[in-house]
Amino acid sequence: MKFIILRLVLLNIFLVICSTLAFSQWEEGQINVRFSVPEIALVDIEPSQNNTINFSVLPASESGVSSSIQKTSNETLWVNYSSAVSDLNKNRSILAEIANGSLTEGITIFLEASAYSGNGEGETGQSAGKISLSNQPKPIISNIGSCYTSDGTNNGHLLSFSIEISDYSKVFSSEESVFTVLYTISDN
Repeated sequence: MKFIILRLVLLNIFLVICSTLAFSQWEEGQINVRFSVPEIALVDIEPSQNNTINFSVLPASESGVSSSIQKTSNETLWVNYSSAVSDLNKNRSILAEIANGSLTEGITIFLEASAYSGNGEGETGQSAGKISLSNQPKPIISNIGSCYTSDGTNNGHLLSFSIEISDYSKVFSSEESVFTVLYTISDN
């Protein structure tokens, strides 16, 4: 057994010595590598559960005083998005509109997206400021390039809603008014 081990050790030493004496020729070769990145345009509202905003128009406290508006729910909604554009000169916007219902006449609802914050990377968009929502899409975030905001709350843009009575002559007592705000990411 010792003899076999000794032979293996000597054979290994011989191979190491021979490999240091050997030389080789260098040749170059090429390989083509191809990959593609598809265009991406995804938008999401976080948290995905319980993302209802509630407002109440409270009666005036005394005659001659206007009604007051109270927000009765916690407002911590964030818009997250991912975008991969096909051209460096191309950008996108996120649009918002009232869908699936309507707002009571005489009342205006406003939406404002904050400046970007979070753990994403790339060319995130800029807030369009405070806009009034209607059934026509309006940009709330613009100049979105190739980027991602990261997912979940505290990533992306915080959404702030407010309402005001814009025309008292059109405000009538009514039951609950419910509608959906639809968000769309689109090319400019």
